[in-house]
Amino acid sequence: MATTKVAKAILNAPTGNGKLVATILSAYDLPDDEVPTAVTMSYTEGNGRGGYNEISTGPPAAKHRDHANSFKFGGANGSPKSSSDIANQLVLTAPLSTLFESTVTFTLKYANPAKNLTSTCTIHRTLRVNDTQWLILNLDTETGSSTSKGRQVGNMASNNSSSSLSDQGPTLRLKLCLEGPYRPEISAIINLANSWFGAVDIVSDTTVGTATGLARDIPKNFPATKLLLVPAVPLATVAVAALPILGGVLIIGIPFFLPIVLIVLTVALALGAVGSGVYFSTRDGRTRIQHVTEPTYQTFLMTKTGQRIIYDVGPRPSPQALAEAVLPTDMIGKLIASLTIDLIGSASYLIPIAGEGFDLTWAPISMILVGALYDGVMPNLKYIALMEELLPFTDFIPSATLGWVKEFGPNIIDEGKRKMGDAKRVGRREREAMVSMTH
Repeated sequence: MATTKVAKAILNAPTGNGKLVATILSAYDLPDDEVPTAVTMSYTEGNGRGGYNEISTGPPAAKHRDHANSFKFGGANGSPKSSSDIANQLVLTAPLSTLFESTVTFTLKYANPAKNLTSTCTIHRTLRVNDTQWLILNLDTETGSSTSKGRQVGNMASNNSSSSLSDQGPTLRLKLCLEGPYRPEISAIINLANSWFGAVDIVSDTTVGTATGLARDIPKNFPATKLLLVPAVPLATVAVAALPILGGVLIIGIPFFLPIVLIVLTVALALGAVGSGVYFSTRDGRTRIQHVTEPTYQTFLMTKTGQRIIYDVGPRPSPQALAEAVLPTDMIGKLIASLTIDLIGSASYLIPIAGEGFDLTWAPISMILVGALYDGVMPNLKYIALMEELLPFTDFIPSATLGWVKEFGPNIIDEGKRKMGDAKRVGRREREAMVSMTH
C-alpha cells in the first residue's frame, strides 16, 4: 500500500531549539491482520503537563510477506522511497530541555479506536542528545493499566531476526534521535578550540617543512658542521664524571639550594605544561590524546550530569553533581579518594605560614568533594570539612576518611564478627569431633 498521507503538525504545539525525530520502520505481531491507519507520536512534559500529538504517519507501505500480522512503514527496509516520501518520519520540535525530560507516547491507530495500541518511553533514560537509537517497543491497548502499557524491549541490532522477539507480543520498531544545540559556553569553547587547532596546524606544517629542509640541506651545504661532533664526546665524559660531585654539593648545601631548586622545578613544570599543550594541539597530539580520553568522555556523556553540562537540556548541574559524576562509588575507590583529599588538606603543614593561605582555596573544593562522596551517609560532613580547612591548625582532622569509616566501617566490623563466629564454630566442632574420637 503506497504511503499517501503527508505528515501534519498541530498549530498549538510548542517550538524550540530541540528536535525529536522518529522514523517508524514496522509493526510486528499485531493481534490480527487488520491494516492500521497510522502511527502518532505525542509527548508529555516531565512535570506531567501537556500532551502534544504533533504529528502522524500515513498508513503502512506494505505487509510483511514472511511474517504474519506485520506491516512495514516507508519504502524498502523501512526507509523512504524518495526524499519527498517521508510519511513514516515523525518530527517534534520543542525546547531541548522540555523534550529531554519528556515521556513520548507512540500510538498505533486503527479505524476502530478501541483497537489502538500504545507504547511509551522516557527520553532521558533512552536517548543521548545527537545520538540515534534503534528501538523495539512493546505495544499494549490504550485501555490497559498504566503499569502494563508498552515498554521498551531493547535496542535493535542490524542483524536481529523478527522471530527472536515473537514471544514479546505486538511490537513497534523505529529509529529515534534527539537533536539539539550545545550550551553557549560549550559552543564557544569548541569554536575557540577549532580556531586554535587550525592556527597550530598552519604553524606546525610550515615549521616542520622548514626544519626538514634545513636538516637535509645544512650537512650538504656546510660539511664543516660535522666537526661540531668532535668535542661532544669529551664534554659528555666530563659531565658524567662530575655528577657525583654535583650530587654531594647539592646534598650538603640543600638548605641554600632549595629555593633555587623549587624555582627551577616550577619553571620546568610550566615549560612542560606549555610544551605539552602545544604538542597535544597538533594533529599527531590530538590523535594520541583522543585514543586515551574518548572512552572516558563517552562514559561521562552517558550520564545525566554529562548531558546537562554539554547540552542545553535544563539547569546547569551544581559543582557537587559534577563531582558525583566523576568520583568513584566503590569501597576501595572511595578510600583512595578520601585519603587523597585529606593528604592535600594536610600538605599545608609543609609550609607553616603560607600553607594556611592555600587552605582558603582548598576549603571550598574539599567541601564539594566530601559532599559528593558522603552526602548520602553524613550530610553535614562537608561543612565539617570546610571548617576544618578554614580554621588554623585543624588540618590534621581526616574528615573525608571519617566519612569512609562511617559508610563502610559497620559492614567491615559485621563481616569480621561473622567470620570470627564462623571460625569459632568450626573450631568447636573440630574439638568436639576429636573428643568423641578419643572416647
